[in-house]
Amino acid sequence: MNSIIDKMAADLGLTRYEGEDTTSFKCRVIYSAMSSWLKAIAMDQPIGSKENHLSGVSRRHIYERGNAVLESLIKMNPETAPWFSTEDSDENPVVIIRNRLLNHGDLLNEGFDTNLALSITNRKQFISGYDTIYGEVLGENIIYSGISALRKNDFTNQSETGESTEEWLKGFLKSVWWTAIPSELNELMYFNPAHKSKNNYTAWDSSLPNAIDEVILGRITINKNGYEYYLLKPKRKLMHKLDPFLQEQGYHIRIMLALRKKANNSAVAIAKSYSDHVHLKLSTHLPMKERIILESYAWPINRINDMLCWTMYGFIWDYIKPYFEALGIRIAEE
Repeated sequence: MNSIIDKMAADLGLTRYEGEDTTSFKCRVIYSAMSSWLKAIAMDQPIGSKENHLSGVSRRHIYERGNAVLESLIKMNPETAPWFSTEDSDENPVVIIRNRLLNHGDLLNEGFDTNLALSITNRKQFISGYDTIYGEVLGENIIYSGISALRKNDFTNQSETGESTEEWLKGFLKSVWWTAIPSELNELMYFNPAHKSKNNYTAWDSSLPNAIDEVILGRITINKNGYEYYLLKPKRKLMHKLDPFLQEQGYHIRIMLALRKKANNSAVAIAKSYSDHVHLKLSTHLPMKERIILESYAWPINRINDMLCWTMYGFIWDYIKPYFEALGIRIAEE
């Protein structure tokens, strides 16, 4: 069985970290291998039109074929089963990987978003010294990092992280439309950016906190797992309801991190560096943009749907770290 894992690892350009246990290595190999399998399955029915445009294959087809492959690999390596278990959620591991490939850009929506197709072959340089390769399953000098295929080059590159979280919040507050707070709006919970907690979840309270730049973030529970978020200016009795699409993009998380930074109470992430890799432990979930970067290039540590603990190569961390710092997260390096 080890020879199968070793063969897949060689094809993917993966090597075991120094001191890494066998089970952890197998999980990383199978996870990256599944991303290459799903990309290959997306080419099962390349039906071309006159414009040579691919119609792709259905999401269900990718799930069923991918699930058969994953079950086979887990059956040969039963110690990896807990890592791929998602019994605590409704997500299937194949669907998780498929969605991450879609967010990353290796799989593309086709046919009114009902089918998926493999991206056309192209490359982009985000990481210093490496191209990210799209639309290729395996190839010469390709190595996998998480679900991403990379190929080394001779060019250095500086991450373009954009503006700081304080500047982003300032611009965002200027762009929103403020309305009067209605008298019937009640049962609000308020985010306290000065609350001394590692995560953002325990920083919500029914009492009004001190406003940062006259602004407070509030929320109302709409169902068991859902909230509506509001920006409030209590002194001026104004409010702005956060658009559901922006909430889906994680703007409420971005606002929380920005307010914490402005309150000198930044969220903390712990990065522990080893000789050939880095372990990252987050204290809060991320906005979509930064989450996709992490999901594209790193491996979850404890299980496939673990969103807070990740492992990656050192050069990947060098690329990701500036994005986290721009987000307002303080990096504690060990």
